[in-house]
Amino acid sequence: MPIPESARFGPGTTPEWLVKAEEDERKREALEDHQRRARAAEQAQKVNNHLGSLGIIPAWSATPAGRWVSPALLAYGSVKEEIYPVWAGYDDDLGVVLLVGGDDQGRGTEFAGELRTVADVVRARNEGPVARNVRRSNWRRQAEEQAGRSLGYLSSDADAIYDGLRGLTAALLAQGGPRVEVATGTEVDLDCEFLPGDLSPHGLVSLGLTAGPGRTLYAVNADMDVAAVQRVQFQREHVWPHLPLTADGVLDRSHPHVLGYEEIRWQVEAFFASLGDDVTLWVYSGAQDVVRMHTLWRNNWSVMPDFIPQWADDLSRLRRAAGGVKLPPHASRQHHALDDAEHQRQARAYLRGLIN
Repeated sequence: MPIPESARFGPGTTPEWLVKAEEDERKREALEDHQRRARAAEQAQKVNNHLGSLGIIPAWSATPAGRWVSPALLAYGSVKEEIYPVWAGYDDDLGVVLLVGGDDQGRGTEFAGELRTVADVVRARNEGPVARNVRRSNWRRQAEEQAGRSLGYLSSDADAIYDGLRGLTAALLAQGGPRVEVATGTEVDLDCEFLPGDLSPHGLVSLGLTAGPGRTLYAVNADMDVAAVQRVQFQREHVWPHLPLTADGVLDRSHPHVLGYEEIRWQVEAFFASLGDDVTLWVYSGAQDVVRMHTLWRNNWSVMPDFIPQWADDLSRLRRAAGGVKLPPHASRQHHALDDAEHQRQARAYLRGLIN
């Protein structure tokens, strides 16, 4: 049977049937994009209408951002006060939901629950992310649907494979979230007080290390820039009163915890040398704390002893894994380096209990 003239094509040309198929695909994609944008606009309006029904006036309203909804900002956050910024977004399964996380321009990265009352905003602002259990059932459904599509072309054995995959999916989902391993060696908590803009020996105010009861180090830097510390309101009001002072409020240089900068370095070396090789260092949002400790050796790892930890794990990671909960109340002197390190140690045990 001869090939119709309209079906013939040579090198470098595209057959008519393929041209038509590509055009149909472009139309389908354009229609899908239009529908998704229209749906985003509708969902943004639902968010704003829901806020209005609750009497909530956002800092800025929800808006469609292409195919997605840009959430409404309901309340700014404060890192210092451990208060989360809160947004209202839209979820296909739940409707209007609360989001937290990131900074005030981050548009929310963590799920914080459904928005039913104004009290939900208060809870999200104070407690942060929550477990999103509804998503687990969705993961299972999506996994099963994908498995069905992938295995549909197989023989009758596909049913057995499909059933096995469903069981594996259920087993994985039943794990109930992340687990955190506990270090097998010695865990040391570090906290420092310092002048933020001064990385010199004069910028360190105090340093606290604890490996548990009876294994602590607290050092106050006799070489700190006292005038600079007293010029900073936060340091003057929250840090200075906890240092060893004389009756007239002057740094007590005769106190056994008040040491020269070089002496602090020797004390830190002796502290870690006594702990052995298997040490995990912990801080709380503490990249600066690690830098301050390493600055005792001018941040030169070639001269810093090998037994000084070169990196630290962070309590913020555990806190996030635990759903962003608040830490237990600080039972002692806040912004006292050793007391803060001790509180960090207790908070770590609390968070691990929630996670595991």
